[in-house]
Amino acid sequence: MRLLGLACGQEDGSAEVLLKAALTAAAREGTAVEMVRLTDLSLVTAATADAGDDAAWFCDRLLDADGVIVSSPTYSRSAPGALKLLIDRAFGPRTDVVFVREALALREHGRAEQKETRGLLGLDTVPDPRVLKPRVAGFIAVGGCPSPHWRTLTLPTLHALAFPLNMAVADQMEVPTPGGLGGIATDQAAVLRAERLGGAVARQLGLPHDEVRFLGEPGTCPMCHLDLIVLRGGHAECGTCGAAGRFVVEDGDVRVDFSPAGTASSVHTLTELEEHYRELLSTAALAPDPQEIDKHAAAFRDSVPVLRPPRP
Repeated sequence: MRLLGLACGQEDGSAEVLLKAALTAAAREGTAVEMVRLTDLSLVTAATADAGDDAAWFCDRLLDADGVIVSSPTYSRSAPGALKLLIDRAFGPRTDVVFVREALALREHGRAEQKETRGLLGLDTVPDPRVLKPRVAGFIAVGGCPSPHWRTLTLPTLHALAFPLNMAVADQMEVPTPGGLGGIATDQAAVLRAERLGGAVARQLGLPHDEVRFLGEPGTCPMCHLDLIVLRGGHAECGTCGAAGRFVVEDGDVRVDFSPAGTASSVHTLTELEEHYRELLSTAALAPDPQEIDKHAAAFRDSVPVLRPPRP
């Protein structure tokens, strides 16, 4: 079994220290481990289109692996923007288990449907059967501030890497760091917790999604085990995964109750990924005629001056 680590902070920083602790513990379980530094990746935007793009390379490494542990610092209450850019560049329909499953099924009907298959994935790409392999994930969030509300969005951002591939999350942790480059190495409790996370992931590699046990703190949401709850009309909804529930007030305390029907809307379920697939196909079928779009959009094309930085 192969486990990939993704370090999203500074080289030898606290996020990387905890990732290495987790991967070392996984290696003791007999797992082959390796890691990638997010800062080593060249990720292309429209302004840097002439630069090399490592997103596909990273995606290939991930698809070869049986699991991933992502460790991230916290910048402005969330993970670094480069991680979101990597997710946007490397993933999408081509790494969505339902899109790929359906595209592979279309390919089995013969060459006449190859064009339709590629359109289904949204890219000129052939569906990769490695996407359908079961994978296990673990997440580590490190914050420089002891107040937890300054780390609220870090773990939820990491989950965006897992659910398209229908990865089962085995464990996750969130810790403040005492400061200094790699300062978390002095926090023995945090290091031991990271080692426990690495073992929890390694021992469950290869298991089907529904057989993987979550071994971390339970959290409010029974699906992603996080506490980010939003008010959606009169109902509660997990802000990370979309599981639906209802607020209950008892003796002055507020809790959220989740029913089986509510948890089915979590993006960590195959049911919701399939529903999302159907929604996108239905939406695409309602797209206006391109000439009609062009007619209505023409008035906006040169309506506002656009500033661009000077380039050589």
